[in-house]
Amino acid sequence: MAATAHLYEIFIKAPRRRVWDALTAEGDTTRYFHGTRFESTFEPGAPFVNRIVAADRPAADGTIEVFDPPNRLVYTWHVLYDDDMAAEPAGRVEWTLADANAEGTVTRVTLRHGDLALSPKTWLTVKLGWVGILDNLKTLLETGEPMGEVDTDAPSTDDVEGSWH
Repeated sequence: MAATAHLYEIFIKAPRRRVWDALTAEGDTTRYFHGTRFESTFEPGAPFVNRIVAADRPAADGTIEVFDPPNRLVYTWHVLYDDDMAAEPAGRVEWTLADANAEGTVTRVTLRHGDLALSPKTWLTVKLGWVGILDNLKTLLETGEPMGEVDTDAPSTDDVEGSWH
């Protein structure tokens, strides 16, 4: 049985508030999130758009479900940049941040992208897409410069779809 969600955890050498700001501040998201910016009031129930800046068109949209700075952000995620994925139902993205040391200088970031049972193309596309975003976020916050785009379509050592984690 294929997994219907993705779960990622990463440690970032940055205070939780700085990581939170990077998740929600337009100036940061454009640097690590595939050149997109989040547009929302971030109030629960409010819509959001993840807009491709260069093309001035939406990449994804959804609804903010939880906005609890600097701890937890939850929203639905509906892909718009691909017709097949746009026809699939929205998934649910949950970011949870926690201090990973007593000094508060390292943050544990947990990302869950679920509700993908009826969205197989989205499931497959975001599998490595989120890895690139998380690694780019970590690199940006720890070095001041993003890692840049990576080829998530490159051949993988994982030949068994759905059982990689």
